[in-house]
Amino acid sequence: MVDKRVWCGVCEASCGLIATVEDGKIRQLRPDKEHPQSLGFACPKGINFPDVLNDPDRLREPVRRNADGTFTAVGWDEALDDIGARLRSVIKKHGRESVGIGLGNANAWNYGAFLTLFGMAAALKTKHFYTASSVDINNYWVVSQLLYGNNLTNPIPDFARTDFALILGANPVVSHGSMATVGRIREVLLEIPKRGGRVVVVDPRRTETARLFEHVPIRPEGDVWLVAGLLKTIVDQGLADLPTLRRQATGTEFALDLVADVDLDRVAAETGIPRETVESLGRDLASARSACVYGRCGASLGRFSTLTKYLIDVLNIATGNLDREGGLVFARPMVDLELMVKLLRATGYDRWRTRVDGIPEVIGTSPWATFPREVLTPGRGQLRAMVCVATNAATTAPACGDMARAFEALELFVSLDPYTTDTNRHADYILPPTLLFEREGFPVFTQSHNAVPHAQWTEAVATPPAGVRDDWRTLDEICKRIGLVPSPAPGAQLMGRLGIRLPPHVGVDLFMRLGPDGDLFGLRPGGLSRKKLLNHDGAVKLGNASPTGVLRTRLHTKDRMVHLEQPRFAGEMRRLIASATADAEYPLRLFSIRESRSQNSWLHNIPRLMSGNRSCRLRMHPDDAAARLLTGSAQVRLLSRWGEIEVALEVTADVMPGSVGLNLHWGHQGGWRVAVEAGGARYNDLVPNDVEMLDPISGNAWVNGIGVEVTPVEPVAVGAATQWGDAGRPELTR
Repeated sequence: MVDKRVWCGVCEASCGLIATVEDGKIRQLRPDKEHPQSLGFACPKGINFPDVLNDPDRLREPVRRNADGTFTAVGWDEALDDIGARLRSVIKKHGRESVGIGLGNANAWNYGAFLTLFGMAAALKTKHFYTASSVDINNYWVVSQLLYGNNLTNPIPDFARTDFALILGANPVVSHGSMATVGRIREVLLEIPKRGGRVVVVDPRRTETARLFEHVPIRPEGDVWLVAGLLKTIVDQGLADLPTLRRQATGTEFALDLVADVDLDRVAAETGIPRETVESLGRDLASARSACVYGRCGASLGRFSTLTKYLIDVLNIATGNLDREGGLVFARPMVDLELMVKLLRATGYDRWRTRVDGIPEVIGTSPWATFPREVLTPGRGQLRAMVCVATNAATTAPACGDMARAFEALELFVSLDPYTTDTNRHADYILPPTLLFEREGFPVFTQSHNAVPHAQWTEAVATPPAGVRDDWRTLDEICKRIGLVPSPAPGAQLMGRLGIRLPPHVGVDLFMRLGPDGDLFGLRPGGLSRKKLLNHDGAVKLGNASPTGVLRTRLHTKDRMVHLEQPRFAGEMRRLIASATADAEYPLRLFSIRESRSQNSWLHNIPRLMSGNRSCRLRMHPDDAAARLLTGSAQVRLLSRWGEIEVALEVTADVMPGSVGLNLHWGHQGGWRVAVEAGGARYNDLVPNDVEMLDPISGNAWVNGIGVEVTPVEPVAVGAATQWGDAGRPELTR
């Protein structure tokens, strides 16, 4: 047996692990105490990942769907040849723009598939490129492009050095950080009050994070009102750091004037937070020696998600906390993806609009919410074929029923996935890939957000099943059969015609070696290269913390200034102020809950992660339950204007009155038996995909804050009468 230092590719924490390997099998995974960022921490998801590798439900050879919906094993060459022939037929009849690409969340730790999918979409010149980002993070990419000049320029909160952390709609004790890769984040946050600082958690639920710090309950989708109210307080009370603001940014008057018409009494009404508390938070934020405002999924899942993210960044800048210790800082990645996407002309926003709904593109992609209409609406550019990698969009994207019908209507659907899932049960072919630890790689996405700069690139340590293949190689084989090279690089297609096809590691290694920590091809002997990292057992520490005083070098705008004047947000503020949030028929507001032993939808098939009576359940405040004559043991019907589900009820004072919370992505279908047997219901059956309900700037879905009502599955008997509770049983709008 031998020990190998590796890293976890399940969530954004990307913790260091030690794999004990014997005869190509991982016998044990344990935390790596010497990892410079995670420092010996790992959660059950990573520790139990060998159960995914050895899952009896894992596909170990390609399968083809039969007419009756069952699947039959098929050889690789037969599958790839038929896929190639059918794609060539679609392209001949309808053009390359009729072929689409789907990229799921797990690709964020699979650089080969990640880069090849982007390259394939670019080579096809298709608008039909759908990623998990359009559910909850496109707002980040848009704000970064508009303010900093590059989709991937995303400053991160410097929790380790801050005096005041304001956390909106995030539960980092469970998520371990998102868009902020902070090792041992629970301990890092606990250190803030120990050194005299504050952590304030704003959330509709008393989450695992909120229990440890100051908790301010807020109504779901109220984040945009809160950040507007905080900025209004700072502006009206003359607390903005104007010298720093004007030194770093243009358009400062525009940004500060944006909240001129915000009414703090309405802020209190929309958020459920007293006006005095809003004003006090604003003053405390402005007066702190250092502060960072951080918002994640809860702040990114509403109809105004991009405006919310813009105002969060303005708050950080206006208080003098951008590019400052303890504020928002720029990470030091091992590979400069910002430069890569810039040189390849991949970064951008609103260079084109989606065919049916007219939603702006974001870094070359379209929102999943538009996918059903793109498949089902005839006309030039209609989507007819899809190639997807590690996506379960029929469950994780809005309007599950519409998603399933669209996948079923495709002329060809090819899925690269280890399981038969809720989504690819509609596929014509499922092609099984190698998985984490069975392939070499580095954490391509999270390395750009590391709080402690480091580099790690590891070899494969486990032997994959004989019938699976690296997904980037499978994608390349598909591209060969339609005459493409999956790359946006200049000259790549010509090289392909000459028989030259470069694997994805070549370009990545090039950018790393030419970067600030690279070896410059031997001119800097102590620098990084892929070969050097593969031969090094463990991570290489590049610094103790993210650098500061680097703003001008990190901006991609021509004048090296932050561009705050963005007229789109003036329109969004007018839309916000004119919006109506109350819905008498559906008076409760729904919000999503993340779980410590889940990662989106794909770890529900591991028995050890599903132990302990885990279940899908709706959390409701006792007052709301009593008003509806509901008890904690009830099975209830949860209704929105767009759908209904049945789910178990949990009555808890941890939830803000008027709000209900539901854990995400249960109610599975397909061939992963443990996940299917777990039951539950699909949150996204309640979520709209109507274009009017999307965030119009980013295309993000409206997931948190939709109006719902809860009724018993069986009528409640009261004396001789039968009733549905005080609210009655609302009619659905179809």
